[in-house]
Amino acid sequence: MMPEKSVEEIIADLLSEDGVLRQSAESSLKDVSAETVLPELSVLLRSPEKRIRKRGMELFCCIGRDAVPSLALLLNDEEWMVRYRAAEALGIIGGDAACDLLLNSLQDSRDHVRYMAAKGLGLSLRTETAGAVAALLNDENEFVRASSARALGRMNLAAYAPRIEEALQQEKYDKTRAAMSEALIILGHDI
Repeated sequence: MMPEKSVEEIIADLLSEDGVLRQSAESSLKDVSAETVLPELSVLLRSPEKRIRKRGMELFCCIGRDAVPSLALLLNDEEWMVRYRAAEALGIIGGDAACDLLLNSLQDSRDHVRYMAAKGLGLSLRTETAGAVAALLNDENEFVRASSARALGRMNLAAYAPRIEEALQQEKYDKTRAAMSEALIILGHDI
């Protein structure tokens, strides 16, 4: 019988390029307590390598709702890349607690985090967040405005079509205009 791997060894395997090794490590992850593995995953979100930060986010998602308290702490990190990946994981994990945290992230000083918070709320389909998401239709960043429009389209609330249309009339960027137009089509609003 092989000895059990340490958390550090499991994390190393989770980052491996070898798909079989990664899959085995993901199975092992289920046998490790969240309290033990979450601090290690938090370190991954601080990596200088984008691939490792992304993998760290995916691993938080594997943990699921048990990861939400740790992700809540990471939303206050001084590094925007950590907050961005934490918001991304919360959007994928979903649930009331995750959505409540994402609502606060709509006000983040960094546009990347606001973008991901709006996207996550759109994935949640929690229509009670639509007003806060709609406020981002006037954000200074075109990607945040596009993410807000997409989220509102996913929520399928026709009442927000006039606000999207108003933002569309003022929008300069083609890709953002396209996202807003798509949201209006989803909402059944003539353009």
